[in-house]
Amino acid sequence: MEWLIVIVLIVASIALLMLEFLVFAGSGVAGILGGAGIVAAVWLAYSWIGTTAGHVTLLGAAVAGGVATFYALRSGTWKRLRLHSQIDSTVERVDTLAEVGATGVCQGRLAPMGKVAVGGHTVEAESLSGFLDEGTRVEVVKVLKNKIFVKLKEE
Repeated sequence: MEWLIVIVLIVASIALLMLEFLVFAGSGVAGILGGAGIVAAVWLAYSWIGTTAGHVTLLGAAVAGGVATFYALRSGTWKRLRLHSQIDSTVERVDTLAEVGATGVCQGRLAPMGKVAVGGHTVEAESLSGFLDEGTRVEVVKVLKNKIFVKLKEE
């Protein structure tokens, strides 16, 4: 029964140490509990079972910790858990929808950014004329890939 307690304590402590190193890096709680568990398991083996068992437990804990660290830090260990999808989408381009000099209407308040209808399309715009109310006519001044810059259209 004593061996079972010592072995379970060592396994749980090594798991806590691996969690500290790989998941909760820097929190310290799992590392302190894992280290204290290893020390407690070795101490219990020395005090309950005997000196020889304590030596075997100390050596076994060191070897088990080394093996667990080796397998956890190996390059292929975490491939099954890794995310394999790739992002292949792009931001909606508005540079093909609007051109400098085009006119549009504010769809909402530009404070200083908002939506503007230009050439039948609604695009994200930034006002160079300050805050503009909904329904205000604007003129496109500059076009980027994902945003246009507008100013108040002078009639």
